[in-house]
Amino acid sequence: MSNTLFVVPKPATSFIRVEEGGLPWIAGYRCPDCGAVVLEKTLACRRCTSRQELREFRATDCGRIYTWSVVERSFPGVAVPFISVIVDLDDGLTLKGTLREAQTTSINAGMPVRLVFDDAGGARDSNDTPYVGYHFVPLLGEVK
Repeated sequence: MSNTLFVVPKPATSFIRVEEGGLPWIAGYRCPDCGAVVLEKTLACRRCTSRQELREFRATDCGRIYTWSVVERSFPGVAVPFISVIVDLDDGLTLKGTLREAQTTSINAGMPVRLVFDDAGGARDSNDTPYVGYHFVPLLGEVK
């Protein structure tokens, strides 16, 4: 038995949720009238203008690359090159993130990827509580 105290990490973005046990997930909102999905809650649906309250749901962790860019220059301390991607998740949400574990020459539109949560680059708040972020990795065995 360990005396190590588990610290629940803090979300690095407004749409990351962290369960009591520390398990992170992405929250989306769905319009009850037309089914449109968004990352941020709005007063009215952007698609159908319904004023019904958008309902939060747990986003899927799989999707496909919509577009990407290989970043060759960045802020000091940020390793380059890295691959910035926009991913359409299977449930309709769209996320921007970094693609890891892939060669820059092996990426294509429609490439299946999986969402992975991480330590947000080692970021911590003033109380030394870690943040949780995310990135994407290729879904092996599924090439378009």
